[in-house]
Amino acid sequence: MTRPQPAIFIDGSAHHHYLEYNVGTGADMAALKRAIVKTLSAAETVPADSGVNMVVAFGPALWARLDPGGDLKGFSPFQRISGVDGREAPATQRDILIWLHGARLDETFDGALTVQRRLAGLAELAFDERGFTYHDSRDLTGFVDGSANPKDEAAREAALIPDGQPGVGGAFVLTQRWVHDLDAFSVLSETEQERVIGRTKPDSVELEGDAMPPDSHVSRTDVKEDGVALKIYRRSAPYGLAGEHGLYFLAFSCDLHRFDVQLKRMFGVAGDGQHDRLIAFSQAVSGSYWLAPSLDDLERVFAAD
Repeated sequence: MTRPQPAIFIDGSAHHHYLEYNVGTGADMAALKRAIVKTLSAAETVPADSGVNMVVAFGPALWARLDPGGDLKGFSPFQRISGVDGREAPATQRDILIWLHGARLDETFDGALTVQRRLAGLAELAFDERGFTYHDSRDLTGFVDGSANPKDEAAREAALIPDGQPGVGGAFVLTQRWVHDLDAFSVLSETEQERVIGRTKPDSVELEGDAMPPDSHVSRTDVKEDGVALKIYRRSAPYGLAGEHGLYFLAFSCDLHRFDVQLKRMFGVAGDGQHDRLIAFSQAVSGSYWLAPSLDDLERVFAAD
């Protein structure tokens, strides 16, 4: 049985740190692999009560260099989506993603410093941001985030590449940084905010029947194909300061198609004449696809180094 990176599923962390790196075409790959091996030492199987948990993921171009014999069909860079009303999902594809999360800010930050020391000079730090739990796991809009997230075995089924496919036990990853316009959102009545999201604000109950608008966030992202729900496993967290703030969207999926479908439906390019009303109040400013390899694939690719 393949072993996924366990920190994907360790829940309840109050603090998060996200590091995204670029790797140049002329990078010393042998030195980079040695640095990654040192970084991976913290990504081994860890108990839920450990101080810091870490997930390591790679962009398509770098993973192809690290594992040239791999056969991950369809693993390609994130592509820009030009949506309705001038809204877009920009592509800022990078090469290495490190997601650290834990119970304490200081321990999580120490972990980020350690990663940066190991990769400095070999990879360029392109994005460096902290995330946090907001009240009872709410987005900064005040709505509970990830209410419909699959649980337990359903989470693994949604997140992990299944048996019989290349990369089995790994997970495809989508990251996007969204900047919220909370002033504009707060002008809406609570009832109208609920129509934007598709859930009640106090207790996160999904709207039903005629009360659920076709352009709500729930309506546009809760998708089925041939009767099969295209579930993803979300691990997003709020980020930011008083001046700029929003959501670092982080999600895992057994295939990239699920992300593509949801994004096209959100940005109004799915061909059904609808889009997600939420994009009027939050702007995507980054977008990357990644592979979080299984522990087995990490050991195979980096064993010689």
